[in-house]
Amino acid sequence: MVFDNIKNAQLYYGLGERFRTALEWMATADVSGLSNRDQVVIDGDNVYAKYFDMETKSPEGAMPEGHSNYADIQYLLDGEEAVGYALKGSEPPAKPYNPEKDIAFWDVPYSTIRLKAGDFYIVWPDDLHAPRLALGEPGKVRLLVVKVKLN
Repeated sequence: MVFDNIKNAQLYYGLGERFRTALEWMATADVSGLSNRDQVVIDGDNVYAKYFDMETKSPEGAMPEGHSNYADIQYLLDGEEAVGYALKGSEPPAKPYNPEKDIAFWDVPYSTIRLKAGDFYIVWPDDLHAPRLALGEPGKVRLLVVKVKLN
């Protein structure tokens, strides 16, 4: 997992051309015309983004998710939230892998990291994450989730 602020995005260009494409797009993205859950194609199915305008959720009962074919870059535009984080171990997922959505869910303990506007994190297939967790009472957040194809 990488956790940083968008002002440092260039530090991660060396992760590969697709990551560079994603991070450069994120740093200049104009989301003013987007609605909740709109998808933006950046480089075909290699790099694409979804825009979210929603409420954070209670950490109670949250199950970390994991992906197999894509890395996630989650970039918080407005608001504050926590993200749960755990390394994928040998425990099987509690909700099986859905290949169409490239997602599975685990019922495992996790640590949390606090995010504020401008922060982003990158997670790979060995990283489990529970996004959009409330810090106290649920609150409004706006964010981009950029998917970067790994294969």
